[in-house]
Amino acid sequence: MGAIDRIREYRQSHGTVYTLKRLGQKAAQQFLGTYDRRWKRERASEAELKAQRENQPAAGLISVVIPVYNTDPGMLNALLDSLENQTYLDFEAVLYDGASTRAETAAVLRERSEKQARFRVIRGEENRGISSNTNEALKLARGEYIALCDHDDLLSPDALWRVAECIAEKHPDLVYSDEDRITQNGRRHMDPHYKPDYCPDNLVSDNYICHLAVIRKAVLEEIGGLRSGFDGSQDHDLFLRVAEKTDRIEHLPYILYSWREVFSSASHRNLEICLQNGCRAAVEHEAALGRKAEAVPVNKEIRLWYEIPRDVTVEAIVHGDTEEECQECLGELQFRTDWPQLTGSIIVAGEEDRISLLNEAARTSTADYLLILDARVTEMNRYFIREMLMFAQRDDVAGVTGVLTDRKKHITHGGFALGMEHTAQCVNEGMYVTAGGWHDMMNKVHNVSAVSLCCLMVKRENWLDLDDGYRGGLAAVDLGLRQKQAGLRYVFTPHAQARLERCSLLLSGEERIAEDVARFEERWGTTVHDPCYSERFGKKKANYDYSGRSRNKGRK
Repeated sequence: MGAIDRIREYRQSHGTVYTLKRLGQKAAQQFLGTYDRRWKRERASEAELKAQRENQPAAGLISVVIPVYNTDPGMLNALLDSLENQTYLDFEAVLYDGASTRAETAAVLRERSEKQARFRVIRGEENRGISSNTNEALKLARGEYIALCDHDDLLSPDALWRVAECIAEKHPDLVYSDEDRITQNGRRHMDPHYKPDYCPDNLVSDNYICHLAVIRKAVLEEIGGLRSGFDGSQDHDLFLRVAEKTDRIEHLPYILYSWREVFSSASHRNLEICLQNGCRAAVEHEAALGRKAEAVPVNKEIRLWYEIPRDVTVEAIVHGDTEEECQECLGELQFRTDWPQLTGSIIVAGEEDRISLLNEAARTSTADYLLILDARVTEMNRYFIREMLMFAQRDDVAGVTGVLTDRKKHITHGGFALGMEHTAQCVNEGMYVTAGGWHDMMNKVHNVSAVSLCCLMVKRENWLDLDDGYRGGLAAVDLGLRQKQAGLRYVFTPHAQARLERCSLLLSGEERIAEDVARFEERWGTTVHDPCYSERFGKKKANYDYSGRSRNKGRK
């Protein structure tokens, strides 16, 4: 597909305004180096690299496995140079050459292996594809941990040192880092991917882990390595199967890996095949966890469809200022949605007693699931209830929210990001709903750390009472943090949609807001880490903006 066709397709799914915004960002990064300058400011300094070389973490041997086939010699040399420059010294590079027919590729491999013993080259008799070639390298790797690396990408000098530090301190089964892209000619760094901590629903929807990924070799052997039937999405399939075995997964908030933008790669040439394989991987993953689901690619996303028992009951607890608006909301919900076992109750209350009345209604309900809904919510789509039920039925889920928009289809609620200047803020508030935003997040099912009481579905047995010491929306944020302590997660689904003109977090006066903030900070402190929203983003608005001044280089 040509560039014009890709832009036209992107505009159809994301809207004209957001497409123009992304084109401007890409042009500024590629031709003006806007992100490249930031990357140069935030990369490890020479003093830091020197200190790393002098202080080696006790992590043991790390094996970097690299499948090679007819790689451009310049790109291959650049990768191997980046390995030679690593500040962590206890590593080996195992390169499996799938019978390259390009003489220059073979010459680079021969020269490096003769120069350094740590570069171990295995010459295969045939090219078996990326998964099988990687598996052959895995068999000969001697390290306890395996770093997966493509043959034309780059590692930052501190990549393996950061990984080794994490291994020495936390002994994880999987470590992954942030990454960016580098232009094919290697001149510009672009498109940073600042990632969340491990979020299982993000991973099912999309392989956000990607690079740099380092996995305990024993886990890789247990699951049988990569599967060639999933080539194109082999890494996605691999990480899903690793996640079935362990939750000891650590995220390093540093740009340690640069993915080279080569338009002849499989992900560009065979996108549909990659998506189909990703869907198969997701279905098998859900089955391994005891959940029956179907998956189809929709607008380049993996769309899950879980089975739900049709006899489960849902009680909608509609809260508002007047009985009339509550009754109207409940009536519209019953008319528009298709769930047969739906009942409703209403709460008419002001800010002084609304939270305590919500607690009482939730405790006394006999329904299987509760839907907490603001009376101002309207225009629910047909599968509004079903879409949230699919995730709320899971034992690991604290609650589910959909996407709420105003009449112009701008987002008014889609979950909250924590640790912001004003404690918590709606993610991508004001963005057109189909635009998708950062890595198309708003078009994918993903985890969030807190949701509003404007729209929350929860399994009744998972309900925790709201703290009625709050009078505003911070009660819901407090609930999210307590649910996290209990090991549960919130899920956002873009497929449950409704209209709400305004979803303010703090629904009361200035004095009451101050009291709520003081109460929240007394319990949780003034700095809250949000595992679902990178600390690299600005704190004024939860819109994934990283364009301001350089911030810290990552959590310690």
